[in-house]
Amino acid sequence: MTENERNLIAHLCKLGFNQTAIAKEVGVSPSTICRELKRGQVEQINGDTWEYYTIYSPQKAQARADYMRSSHGPDLKVGSNRAYLAALEKYIFAGSSPQDAIHRVGDAFGVIISKTTCYRYIDMRLFERLRYKHLPQGHPKTGKGSKSHSNIANPGRRSIERRSPAILEREEFGHWEIDSVIGKAEGTGESILVLTERKTRTEIILKPAGKSSGDTVTELRRLRRYLGRDWSVIFKTLTSDNGPEFADQAGLDALGVTMFYCHPQSPHERGTNEVTNKLVRRKFPRGQSLAKVTKKQVQQVQHWVNGYCRPMFGGRTAADLLLETLCKMPLRNRAKVYRFFGLAA
Repeated sequence: MTENERNLIAHLCKLGFNQTAIAKEVGVSPSTICRELKRGQVEQINGDTWEYYTIYSPQKAQARADYMRSSHGPDLKVGSNRAYLAALEKYIFAGSSPQDAIHRVGDAFGVIISKTTCYRYIDMRLFERLRYKHLPQGHPKTGKGSKSHSNIANPGRRSIERRSPAILEREEFGHWEIDSVIGKAEGTGESILVLTERKTRTEIILKPAGKSSGDTVTELRRLRRYLGRDWSVIFKTLTSDNGPEFADQAGLDALGVTMFYCHPQSPHERGTNEVTNKLVRRKFPRGQSLAKVTKKQVQQVQHWVNGYCRPMFGGRTAADLLLETLCKMPLRNRAKVYRFFGLAA
């Protein structure tokens, strides 16, 4: 509201215009006029009756506005750099989180904001289209708890309770969590296998022919054949839920990797895998058919996930940590392994 507009409001009030009519003349909403009239109220005394009455004072309203403008704190860090906000918005609409978008844009526009500031800017509607509804939605955390229970559904399977406690420390590379991401409930080829390494959060995405346990073993056997003798260096254990696609414990053990099964209804025991699945779902939404998804497409999503900025790693990616780790490992065919993970040799 400018000083001229406030003078116009005072003039229209003297002429007897109501708030709706004043709003139409000034070009604002009636609620804006209502608030402005309250802020500029002053009491005056009638010299004839000695009674007080209230009027709108444009001078008081302007003085208050000037004071508020001088005491609102520092200016926005982004200033008038709308190009920077547009670049962040572009990445977020492409599937990045605010943290990842900030990392990718970097200081190309001469300014860098924090993740918290980005969320505040979204709340302030500084972005042209970006709103909270466009961000990945979280959910209340119920906690892991400490209750221990046996694998009643499949008592013959190797329980996660038998897995070494050292794996929880995430100090050793090679311990993977595996899950199946479903497209549609019915049909052939409506799933993909997602494997997440616990230490580096590296993702592997495979496209099996079907959702059966045989298809799972066949696809992992194909991967072992590709990696050759480096398979045993990269894979030490697998941890899965009790889905039917992982029912062939003997077939999975035969690949040279020890298989463990979580307790029923305990997805938190594969928490790393579950969290990473949310990234995969950005590219393969729930209910979308996966029947025509190619191996090349799932590999592209795999590289995208591994190149995703991780706040837990100080803005670095899983690919960065994987490269550091593989450099220290005695690989037989380093070029082939790097090519599979999309790493620069």
